[in-house]
Amino acid sequence: MKKRTLVCFLIFTLCVFYTSIPNTVLGQEEVTPAQLAQQVFDTHGETLQRDDIIEVLPDVLTTLKDPAFQQDPQVVALGGLDGALDLVLASPNLLLVAVPNADPRFIGLLTTDEDVRAIFQDPEVRTLLKDPMAVAELESLLGLDAPEPEVTEPEVTEPEVTEPEVTEPEVTEPE
Repeated sequence: MKKRTLVCFLIFTLCVFYTSIPNTVLGQEEVTPAQLAQQVFDTHGETLQRDDIIEVLPDVLTTLKDPAFQQDPQVVALGGLDGALDLVLASPNLLLVAVPNADPRFIGLLTTDEDVRAIFQDPEVRTLLKDPMAVAELESLLGLDAPEPEVTEPEVTEPEVTEPEVTEPEVTEPE
């Protein structure tokens, strides 16, 4: 009986010790959105920057990163974003069910382009799509973020200095 108690105590102690150690000590470093975006860019940057993809990518990323889309009952019923992506990759025309205004060019890319399919099968990309901050970082790396409006300062002109007109007061004679 004492051995069993000792073993249970040791297991309990190990569990407490394990949960109290930061992840970095155990080699499970937390990845920031910027790091995740950089990893995806390094892996898929060449494909993501192709002209045919860059035309449809902003709309795709905007839709996929939207929390309202990710929490849509249809998407949730499919097992979340991962399940929905698996289903769309298996049959790209099903994208029109969840996103009726989906660009037909994107559906064509999903149907015929293995590089595009590989992007959406990549676990890092799927993790990135669930984090709006990471998507924004990727958009920035790809140059897709909305440019800030250019602020121009009005030209400062000095007003012209004019001399006031000096007029003689009218003198009226008493009557």
